[in-house]
Amino acid sequence: MSAIDPNKVAGNSDSVNNFVAALGTNAGLLAIELGVFLVLKQSLWRIYTPRAYLPPPDKRATELPKGYWKWLPALLMSPTEDIIHKNGLDAYMFLRFIKLLIWTFFVFTLVTFAVIIPADAANVSTADGLERISWTNIIEPRDNPRLAAHVVIVYVLTFFVLFMMRREMLHFVHMRHQFLISKSHSRLAQARTVLVTTVPSELANEHDLRTFASFVPGGVDRVWLYRDTKTLNELFEARQDACKKLEAAESQLLKMATQAWRAKEKMHRKDQKRKSKDPESRDEEIEMTVPPASHAFLDELVPPNKRPTHHTGLLGLFGPKVDTIDWCKDDIARLNAAIKDSREHLTQGKFLGSAFIRCNIQMGAHVLAQCVSYHEPLTMYDKWMEAHPKDIVWKNLDDGALEMRSRYVISWLATVGLIVAWAFPVTFIGALSNLDDLCAKVPWLSWVCHVPKTASGIIQGVLPPVLLAILFSLLPFILRALAWYQCIPARSLISVSVYKRFYFFLLIHGFLIVTLSSGITRVTQGLAGAGGALAQLVPLIMHYIRKWFLGRTPRQAYTVTFLMPSADFGVILPRLSLLATIGFAYSVLSPLINILALISYAMFYLAFKFLLTQVFDQPDEKETGGMYFPMAINNLFVGLYIEQICLACLFFLKVQDAQAQAIASGILMLVLFVITASVQVTFNHSFDPITRYLPMSLATKKMAKRYERQKKDRGGSSDTDDEIDLFSRHRIRSVRKRIKATTKKIDNKIDDLKAKVTGDNEKTKSRDGVSDMDALEHANIEVMEKQIQQESQETISKRSKASTVSKESKASSKKSEGPILNLDPATPAATLPDDDSDEEDQDDHAFDHPSTYVDQPWIWIPRDRFGFSELLVQDLTSAGVGASNTGAVMDGKGVVEVTRNPPDEEWTGGHDR
Repeated sequence: MSAIDPNKVAGNSDSVNNFVAALGTNAGLLAIELGVFLVLKQSLWRIYTPRAYLPPPDKRATELPKGYWKWLPALLMSPTEDIIHKNGLDAYMFLRFIKLLIWTFFVFTLVTFAVIIPADAANVSTADGLERISWTNIIEPRDNPRLAAHVVIVYVLTFFVLFMMRREMLHFVHMRHQFLISKSHSRLAQARTVLVTTVPSELANEHDLRTFASFVPGGVDRVWLYRDTKTLNELFEARQDACKKLEAAESQLLKMATQAWRAKEKMHRKDQKRKSKDPESRDEEIEMTVPPASHAFLDELVPPNKRPTHHTGLLGLFGPKVDTIDWCKDDIARLNAAIKDSREHLTQGKFLGSAFIRCNIQMGAHVLAQCVSYHEPLTMYDKWMEAHPKDIVWKNLDDGALEMRSRYVISWLATVGLIVAWAFPVTFIGALSNLDDLCAKVPWLSWVCHVPKTASGIIQGVLPPVLLAILFSLLPFILRALAWYQCIPARSLISVSVYKRFYFFLLIHGFLIVTLSSGITRVTQGLAGAGGALAQLVPLIMHYIRKWFLGRTPRQAYTVTFLMPSADFGVILPRLSLLATIGFAYSVLSPLINILALISYAMFYLAFKFLLTQVFDQPDEKETGGMYFPMAINNLFVGLYIEQICLACLFFLKVQDAQAQAIASGILMLVLFVITASVQVTFNHSFDPITRYLPMSLATKKMAKRYERQKKDRGGSSDTDDEIDLFSRHRIRSVRKRIKATTKKIDNKIDDLKAKVTGDNEKTKSRDGVSDMDALEHANIEVMEKQIQQESQETISKRSKASTVSKESKASSKKSEGPILNLDPATPAATLPDDDSDEEDQDDHAFDHPSTYVDQPWIWIPRDRFGFSELLVQDLTSAGVGASNTGAVMDGKGVVEVTRNPPDEEWTGGHDR
């Protein structure tokens, strides 16, 4: 690591040439990227405003006004809170973090420009350029009294930062609590489910786990045991691969038929034009007549020897060559039967030590997650809340306690080793930024000292950041692999681990090794970085690459058409935190960095607010409830520590010139360091418990309100002496209603719902001894029947209204020159009264391995002009393979377009992750 030299901290390494070259280059890149954005935004809505058209109607963003600059005030004035509904609390707190840094560096800029820069520049010396307004201009002993200004300002700015941190943490705690107890979140299965690993064999059955968790308020609703299903998993994966292969082959076959017919039409038109020169044949019909769809016609267009084929051996390169469609069709039918047979013997699998416990109420899950679970070490020690079914890494759930701990240690040792190994290329890049000093000390580099200043400035100010950007772009993939190896059970938690490792890496190699030797030129990268995020050049290029080369099947076309990008906060936030660390460290030593950081964060805020409202679509399973924010706040302390330690060292280096004052100033910096560390410890002890788990004060208050509402609805008195008992199952059912909804046809809804409610009542009676009248209190059939009877009329009116809205939207889109999307309408779904809509229809397979219950994905075949898709669907269906051609069309050129998601999935009127 570079030594701290008072003559280099803000001086020599930040020469005017280097700084101007870096600033000019990054400002130029910003101008180019902003210009590209302003021009392309007008026409490429799929890249720059997809959220206004592609998500379900309730999650679509309001389209910003047209024009080059009209969108800017509308974007800035739009409420940031709307992002919570559309992209979750992580996205909202991410913007809040950037906003915090904007205000912080705004105050830093005002204070340091008003006090520190005049104090640094007051001395008449030979220093020039950036050295005139930095610490290095205070050289003479008579100027030492001016150092008191630095001490005072550091104290003022540090306390201001601590105040802002506390304020934002209080806001975060409030927002997280509201997020956890909100209807949209608390009704989800993940809000009441705890993942427990390293469960002992004596608890390897549902009955014993229920008994183990019987102390939990509200009791346990459902338990899932993770068992060894290796054989079933292999069959399941083989079927998934065969379905993908078959779908691609069917689409390829239709494309070959379409192109063959198109070639015939082309030849026919040429013949007709040639014949049209004969006056006697001018009235002949030019167009060819399409024959009825048949296998013979299909074979005529695509002979059997031209159909898609593949090798059945290793990697599809060896083994006998077979007809892909026939082989996959038979293989999927065989796998369907084998999977069905294997699923009938699931309980015979070995228990692998992990279990999902879903509680009846949200508070019960949070209580269970906080308790010491077992009397032996490393047993049932790790428990995770908010486990989303799609977020689970199933392969990381079958490891024992010792293996998990050893993997944890090995993973972090490998991270430390990678840091050490990474030092060699990073040190070389850092040396490039000090080429002037290097060429004077290394003889064989003496020729570098004679290159033009412009070239030297580019080499030292521009080349190092570019090389570092390329080098560090590879790093997240390596760190993600190490986090995966650590046996982390959820992808969102893997992203959190990547955040910690990546910031650690950036702190060592992006700051302590490089920045202390290269100065504030690194901060100018924030300008180009924000412009690059706004321009979306890489997503733009990748979109067209996918469209040209990957959009060949309906599923691939759906991905290209509807799938929107998402932000990986585990990679983005460490970079922004590093910029804040650099800014804090140099805020007093070289105050010019404050305004550069302010401009960079302002541009980042503008770019990411646009992306999170108009472009990004954050998957629900990656949502952590804002848990990146406390880590980002903790990382800000690192910048304060580095600033205080550097200033303390620099003050002690001036002891020869000003003994008493230098010693006092250094001691004050150490005192401030202790104060800052104490505040961080206090913050962690104060906020950690109430951010990780839901406080009982909020949970019981919410439950009590719902209990009182239910009593009033039943006509009971609201006597305050009648307290809610969370250990009474009868009382729990009066607070928590779990009536399952159905999405079948309206004519069958009443009978189906009656059957479901009756079945639930019988189960409740047999299990808990609750009377029929008590059960009927919680499921009012008459209310549901009345609601469903009205639904048919409402559905018709909604469809007609939707048709009207569709026409109006098309007219308005033409008027505004927006895109015209032919999206399928959302599938009608049954709705329940408000009291019953608090709970989501709970999936009994929510935390089973997908191989144990997921049906075979339908083979999605595009409709074609000949009707071949109908024949292919019939062939597959008769062979026992599910297939459909709904929502996908192949045009005359063989290009596939889709209007919805796969037909075996629920369609909500737009892409919803």
